[in-house]
Amino acid sequence: MKIAYELNPPKVAREGRFDQRRLDSDMEALKGRASQLGRHHVVDGIHLTDSVLGVPRVSSITAASFVKKAAKGVKLSCSIRTSDRNIITLCQAAADAVISEIDSLLILLGDAPTDGRNSGLKPSQAVKMLRDQGFDRKVKLDLSFPAKIADKNAPAIRAKLDARPHALVTQSISSLSDLGEIVDFVKPHGISVVACIMVPSEKNEQSARMIGLDWSGYKKEPAEFVKKAGRMAGMVLLTSPNSFSSGIDLLKQLG
Repeated sequence: MKIAYELNPPKVAREGRFDQRRLDSDMEALKGRASQLGRHHVVDGIHLTDSVLGVPRVSSITAASFVKKAAKGVKLSCSIRTSDRNIITLCQAAADAVISEIDSLLILLGDAPTDGRNSGLKPSQAVKMLRDQGFDRKVKLDLSFPAKIADKNAPAIRAKLDARPHALVTQSISSLSDLGEIVDFVKPHGISVVACIMVPSEKNEQSARMIGLDWSGYKKEPAEFVKKAGRMAGMVLLTSPNSFSSGIDLLKQLG
């Protein structure tokens, strides 16, 4: 079973003001976490997010480049939001990822920017464009996918398949049967599936509520849930947005 772990780069500003000393400190903390994950190959990959909740954070690609030495031997992937990017900035980000030797990019819409503006660029369109320009020969291009398929013929679902991403990364799952349905649906298209799982902990409860995640089905035995998901999907992406220690504890159980 392959496991990747999600890390959030630091916020650019705190309380509305930029403080480089604080940012430098936060970046060192990020490096420390990456080093802890990379030590003894606890995980196969580290995924850096892109301005979660639309709050400006250090670029996922910059953050990945920063932690690269600390996470030696671990593959790095980055989220790239389309909601606040145009064609030019998207291509710039993809080129930066290639130069930085990032393994894969997860192209997703992302939360609405705090200023309310939205570029209108859809993730599936972005992946198609990047493929047409040949970026897929240098970096894997992935797309986000719902945790449950409500309608297999929905235009958004068909567009994701037609874009021919390397992998589809689910939103946080709570059901193995839903995951199995996704894997069976995607398999004929030759696309891999990455199952995202949120670590059930008290500090993550608010994040779970925000996305409507009910983890009651795996809260008591999360390690077993992750192992079963790992046997079904190509990789598991663990996310623990508000408690790094809880994520480490779960990784130890899996080890």
